[in-house]
Amino acid sequence: MRAADAERRILRRWTIVAFAVVVVATLAVAVTYTGLFAAKDIELRGSHQIPRAEILALAHVDQRSNVFHLDARAVERRLRRDPRIVEAHVTKSLPDRLTIEIVQRIPVAVTGTPGTLVGADGVVIGPAADTVGLPALIAPDGGPLVAEALSAAAATAGALDPGLRRAVDAVVVSSDGGVVLRLAAGFSASFGDASDLDAKAASLGALLSWIRERGVTVVSADLTVPGSPTAQLEAGSTAVPLP
Repeated sequence: MRAADAERRILRRWTIVAFAVVVVATLAVAVTYTGLFAAKDIELRGSHQIPRAEILALAHVDQRSNVFHLDARAVERRLRRDPRIVEAHVTKSLPDRLTIEIVQRIPVAVTGTPGTLVGADGVVIGPAADTVGLPALIAPDGGPLVAEALSAAAATAGALDPGLRRAVDAVVVSSDGGVVLRLAAGFSASFGDASDLDAKAASLGALLSWIRERGVTVVSADLTVPGSPTAQLEAGSTAVPLP
């Protein structure tokens, strides 16, 4: 009998211990759903052009959001669905801090009528103001571009630095993929296809500097080979010396 009583006492002790563990675990889980983990401190980084309230609405996050149980990857996916946002990173710092860092898509050109802003990757961002000051992306007949032609035109505009972009009225892409830039200075510059865009953009910048220094009038330019640009002047064709 004494052995049986001892076994019962041991079993009772272990039952009490197990019950206590379950109670503690249940309380610990319950605590994670309390206001202790509410997102009282939400920091936004990189959202200069998008209002804070709009970012939080896109993220489906506010100061009542539970930091402990928040799915940070799901928040990032929701933010990236907005065409104005290229990338989003969400960091949780328990108990009550969230950091949302976004990389905004920079508009480099305008397409369509009414005009819409386009990023260098060809993604349409949203409506463009009348005085946006960015090059138009168009077909040779002045109509809109589609599919690969739009991507090539957007990549071309994206290769231009902001100052050079302001000097370009339009990026024209033909059906065979040929890229021509219509300059505000009154002439067109051929890029050939949409390859070596950074080098061709640098060559265009050098050409415009050369024109300003010489005070010459250019009728057209060929930057198909970026290391050897040529310009058609009123008096004839000439090579453009690069710095």
